[in-house]
Formats: sequence, structure tokens, C-alpha cells
Amino acid sequence: MTPSKVTIQITPESMPSVPSWMGEVAAFAQVLTHKGLLKRIQEQVRFACACFGQYDLIDFVAALIGYVISGEPTLQAFYEQLAPWAEPFMALFGRNRLPHRSTLSRFLADLDQPTVEALRMLFQKDLLARKPFPSPGGLFDRASGQWLVVDVDGTRQAARQRALPQTDALPAPHRRFDQVCAPGYHGRKRGEVIRTRTVILLAHTHQFLGTFGGPGNGDYRGECATRKSLFWLSRRFFRHETSCFTRSILPRHAVW
Repeated sequence: MTPSKVTIQITPESMPSVPSWMGEVAAFAQVLTHKGLLKRIQEQVRFACACFGQYDLIDFVAALIGYVISGEPTLQAFYEQLAPWAEPFMALFGRNRLPHRSTLSRFLADLDQPTVEALRMLFQKDLLARKPFPSPGGLFDRASGQWLVVDVDGTRQAARQRALPQTDALPAPHRRFDQVCAPGYHGRKRGEVIRTRTVILLAHTHQFLGTFGGPGNGDYRGECATRKSLFWLSRRFFRHETSCFTRSILPRHAVW
């Protein structure tokens, strides 16, 4: 039985607890540091803008990595949880200052596609260089043939839109959600916009093969039509001859 630790506070001073996801962030940051990926990002990826002040690209990458690992629903909730531990959090990535939310927002608005591709290539090379599993797993038939099962799953996320004031003293209203979201049915309230994402991963090891995002209800049927190219991708990536696909959209877990 694992011993538990209980902390009893008897003073009125505020003593915020460490977020539950901080340990996972620390482990992830240690792996990136040990593999040299953080250093390569600082040396090989350049994106400079005057409005970012004293922050570098790696500062924003660290904040986004923490946000993804935390599982918080919004950046605001993530920053509220991280506020008392901002300095130790950035120290995990070898940095000393967490970018403000408004600065991170401007960074995401100004980020260009070449920088995104440079980051993607670094993470992709790191992924292909790793072999965390001795075998990709799979299913075996009566003829001792091994099959890889690739799962295709579609998800939807709703975002509320507040009514924006429109007066002569204010600039024209602009919504950043317009670039990634669109009206769609989610069975909830009015004033919401929808973003659809399709994720493709190896069912046995949960390794990602691809992810597709689209505004509104999306085109997940068109994205799922890429299963032929994914078949060849699985053969090349896992060096395997036989693959099968399941889709958990409609119908659920039907073999293609």
C-alpha cells in the first residue's frame, strides 16, 4: 500500500498547492533536455518580433508544452493554476520568465508557417529517432499473420463567443476564433462555434500517425478517406506489411 501524505494548514496565509500535472511536465522537460531537443530549438529555429520584448521562441514553446500536458480547458485556467509556480516551471526548461498571457496571444497571432514547419520537423525527427517500444504490437490471425490496428477518432470542441461592443470610438471587432472555428451543431447553446479534430493513432502503443483539424463540423469523412495513404505510412513507419483500420466515429470500432 502506498503511504499518503496529508498537509494541515493552521495559518491564514495563502499556500497554493502544486498542480497535479507539474510532475509530468518536469519529467517531459527532463527528457527534452536530455535528448538535446530544447537546445536544438534555441539554435535552429528563429522567430523574432519587436513586440515580444525579452522573450525568446523557447519561452513560448515551454508555455505551450505545459498547457498541453496540463489538460486545462483554457489558457486562462492554465495560467491561474501556474501563477504561484511560474518561476519553477520555467526553470524546468532552463528559462527564468514565463510569458504573459497577452504576449503569448500576440505570439500565436504573429507566428508564421515557416517557423511552425521548422518546429514540426524538429519534433518529427526526434520522434522517428526514438523506439520507445520494442515491438509495435498488433493482432495475430490463425495463419500467424500480424496485423496493426490504427484507430481514427473524431472529436468536437465548442467555444463561446461573447457579444462585442461596436461604437465609433472602438476599432472594428475581430475574432481570432474565426480562423479555426465556425458555426456547427454541438447540441448546446446559441452563440457557440465548433472546431472538429480527427486523430489517427496506433491502437496498441497509442503513437500518433496524424491529426487533422477543421472549423465547424469539419470534413472528417474526407480526412478519413486518406486511409490508403496512411496504410503506406504505417508500412514505412513500422516496416510492416499488413495494417487494418478502425474508426470510432460512426459506426464505432468497425473494421475498414
